[in-house]
Amino acid sequence: MVLPLEEDGWKTVGPGMSDEADEVWPEEWMPDREGFDRYLEDTIVIDWQTPAVLERAREFGRVFEGAEDRVRAAFLFVRDEISQSLDDGTDALPCSASQVLKAGTGLSYGKSHLLAALLRAGGAPVGFGYQRIADPETLAGYALHGFVVVWFSSLGRWIALDARGNTSSLQSDFSLEGHPDLAHEPRPENNEVVFPVVLARPLKSVVDLLDRGESLSRVRRHLPVDLGP
Repeated sequence: MVLPLEEDGWKTVGPGMSDEADEVWPEEWMPDREGFDRYLEDTIVIDWQTPAVLERAREFGRVFEGAEDRVRAAFLFVRDEISQSLDDGTDALPCSASQVLKAGTGLSYGKSHLLAALLRAGGAPVGFGYQRIADPETLAGYALHGFVVVWFSSLGRWIALDARGNTSSLQSDFSLEGHPDLAHEPRPENNEVVFPVVLARPLKSVVDLLDRGESLSRVRRHLPVDLGP
């Protein structure tokens, strides 16, 4: 099923997501494109054919034989070895996968770009998921948090993976069962939501923020809030 568009933007509640307050998880992930070609493509942002990104992906292929093990290894690498910019005190704002790999840090958006590139390089279809979380440091009081959604052919379904980076209060792990293991547990009472759409490309608002922002400190209060323009 492909998620339709409403006249005023992306549907945030529909057949893939209950509008009940206690049901905040997508019942199913809904790709925005037919087939898998767009979820495998090399782009300016998901630049998996860049030598450094491609070589890192090949390392996982040389060490791990199974597809699931390679995905897990890439996930753990991005989660644990690429720091979260909000945690490490840097002011860097890398956007493309190769930039994030070189910088060794990134926001959840940038880390998702890198993880998607590493997995696409290994032949796994990968899209982008987002959730709205309460964030008192933004002007809107909310912000989008980014993660990837991977197609597992062995399971015949999409699985969300959140490589944000663990802290004492925010943790995520590699999980193929149950609700998505996201670092931010959605709280419907705070108007938080996990959007059910799987985008073949990162949101334009996210890419523009990372590309045009001079530094994290300059854009911290202006993070995107919703999937619309």
